[in-house]
Amino acid sequence: MLGDLENELIATLKASELGKRLKTIGSLPDVPDKDLITRWGVEAPAAYVVSLDGSLMPDRGKALAPFSIVLVARNARGHDAARHGDGRVIGLYEMVDAGIALFNEARTASGLWYVTGYQFLQLTELRERGLYVALLALQTQCDTPTPATTDLADFDHLYANWKVVPDAEQDGKPLAEALIHLNPEDAP
Repeated sequence: MLGDLENELIATLKASELGKRLKTIGSLPDVPDKDLITRWGVEAPAAYVVSLDGSLMPDRGKALAPFSIVLVARNARGHDAARHGDGRVIGLYEMVDAGIALFNEARTASGLWYVTGYQFLQLTELRERGLYVALLALQTQCDTPTPATTDLADFDHLYANWKVVPDAEQDGKPLAEALIHLNPEDAP
């Protein structure tokens, strides 16, 4: 469910007029926090999709799935051009406006989306690097996934860890861990 929703949002962005003006569109990069701002600076103008904590409505069999789209702008002409755009590179305000227009009451294969708000990040680390960032909050309501092992991807390995000594004596690290091959007859 969540993977499908994320992919639908990315595809919608890529196919839009907003997407044509961005250098990078994807999911939030899986890099250490210390490297994230550097990556944003290289890839701007950019939009990254990330899933947030959702909630279930068991009485109705529905899930509320909130997402955020991180919009990143940068412009060598300065802070005004980064926020407003300069006719050559899209600005952050233009990105937010276009994102709201694109996603509020937008329909994808999984449901109807609503923009619930936006927030401008005011972090010193961003300003020092000439980056301007906004979060566009949106959500959809979809059917609660039903349990079925057929929906799980095939796997051949199981990760396991176990402890014999108290956590305080091993700094919270497992005493032993292993990647167990579930089909040893097929193991290389």
